[in-house]
Amino acid sequence: MSEFEPSWESLDSHSVPEWYHDSKLGIFIHWGVYSVPAWAPPDAEIGGENASPYAEWYPYYMYEEDSPTREYHQETYGEDVEYADFVDDFTAEHWDPEAWADLFADVGAGYVVLTGEHHDGFPLWDSHYTKYNAAEMGPERDIVGELCEAVRERDLRFAPSNHSNFNYYQPGFEGQFGHPDFEPTHPHDDEGGPGQEYVDFMNAKHRELIRKYDPDMLWFDVPTKHSDEVRAKELIAEYYNRAAERGAEVVVNDRASTDAIGPTIDIESDRWDGEEFHGDFITPEYASFDEIREEKWEACRGIGHSFGYNQVEEDDDHLSPGELVRSFVDIVSKNGNLLLNVGPRADGTIPEMQRSRLEALGEWLSINGDAVFASRPWIVAEDDDSDVEVRYTWRDGDCYAVALEWPGEELSLAVPQHVDTEPTGTALLTADGDLECETTVEGETLTVALPPQPDHEHAYAVRLTGVENPRL
Repeated sequence: MSEFEPSWESLDSHSVPEWYHDSKLGIFIHWGVYSVPAWAPPDAEIGGENASPYAEWYPYYMYEEDSPTREYHQETYGEDVEYADFVDDFTAEHWDPEAWADLFADVGAGYVVLTGEHHDGFPLWDSHYTKYNAAEMGPERDIVGELCEAVRERDLRFAPSNHSNFNYYQPGFEGQFGHPDFEPTHPHDDEGGPGQEYVDFMNAKHRELIRKYDPDMLWFDVPTKHSDEVRAKELIAEYYNRAAERGAEVVVNDRASTDAIGPTIDIESDRWDGEEFHGDFITPEYASFDEIREEKWEACRGIGHSFGYNQVEEDDDHLSPGELVRSFVDIVSKNGNLLLNVGPRADGTIPEMQRSRLEALGEWLSINGDAVFASRPWIVAEDDDSDVEVRYTWRDGDCYAVALEWPGEELSLAVPQHVDTEPTGTALLTADGDLECETTVEGETLTVALPPQPDHEHAYAVRLTGVENPRL
């Protein structure tokens, strides 16, 4: 059993476990004191200097001069209300971790990532290192521990994420960065950040999380550019070694040196190429890749514009069920997982606009899951010659062509351009089971005959049995 050293050379030798490749879907949960004011301008630019659509950044922007959040805070609560004054209203009075776990399992998620501590410095577990936590205040419950138990009872993986390297609020200290060991600068800037006194405090809490819950993943907001300052390599090496001692297969994310934000990243020019990054998978935020990525990656995003619950987001601010399904299929076809966020209310209920999208995704996966779970990328992700958009996946000797809209009575595919083998059988995945379909091959086009109408919505998977995968 190899022992990992706190160097990138050693840590980069760690392998991504099969469970993570197979899972495809994780649930992210942003829930905390920020769920009480639950406000951000939905049309703001992500990472803006004085505004953000992320409601979980409320405790930063409420102290930012000339920001919409500060204006809203003063008009709604007055100048004397501090962020810590919201703690008593973070009640979790209707929170049922068993119901959450049931919902996530029913959707088809393989893992759940709860924000153990966000940038507001309020741990959701019973921490020895600060009384400012959810077990001592607000809900007076070990939220991390209760959800961990409920999730694992349903055979899902669990991790509490840690974002405290960009801690922008700590009660008892003045300023936008509520700790005297912070340089007062915006988190996206290259300069500034935490000093070693704060790093010791932060890492003590993170190690406490690992000791208490043995998470299946470290999902932490530590950009590579700050890895030396926050001693990330030491923490990761300890985590890998602890997991190896107990025979567990774990993963660690890599927060890119700057957040990748946008609808699509050009693989030839994206900000990962030509730079040095580490971790088991990379994490573009509200973004995807335009081609298959050799490294494992995970797209993370909210169903709406915000991760934390934003009370002013409307239905149109959320992905439609169809957009969610099609985006998910695109991500999976390119070697990605989707970490899809829900932002519960302060009382522990999940808003219907989010729940309905989760349920729609789960319903689609109940029919088409064979094209997604435990799949791997095929030789190409997209079909340039089909009349509709198509994404390919491959699993257990079968290629899956997923049409992102109903093509009509025929689906034309460019499969013969990539492999010599023809399918030994072809079937459309339907709510009633596999529907066998006739196929013809003419030149470089394979044509699948389909029924007049589909029996479900959003995207349509065709299994091409016995089609090889030259990538493997």
